[in-house]
Amino acid sequence: MPDARKCSSLNRDGKPCSATPRSGREHCAWHDPDLEANRRAGRVAGGRNRSNAARARKRMSTTGMDLASVDALLCIALLDLLDGELEPGVASSAATLGRAIATIRQAGDIEARLAALEAQRGGRSA
Repeated sequence: MPDARKCSSLNRDGKPCSATPRSGREHCAWHDPDLEANRRAGRVAGGRNRSNAARARKRMSTTGMDLASVDALLCIALLDLLDGELEPGVASSAATLGRAIATIRQAGDIEARLAALEAQRGGRSA
């Protein structure tokens, strides 16, 4: 026979909670005062994991776009813009982001080349 007990707390709308209480307790997991710290930590972690930065990190780790891919997407965006399928503001934002990606990658390439030259220079006797 199923447990007919119900949580002794009220929902936000003032109605009795219909959840089954935790074993040996009066409250369900959502209302148990002893679990408030756990619920708070879960809300904080959930907010972090749902942030734009977290979503961007997750997406970038799976896409691995190189500059050729960025170039191709910007060309498609241009065609969509000219066909009236893409808003000018979205196209402008895409172009700005593409330019930023290219600039950052170019700076990284320059740093790598400089480090290689410095290592080569340091390996030789002057």
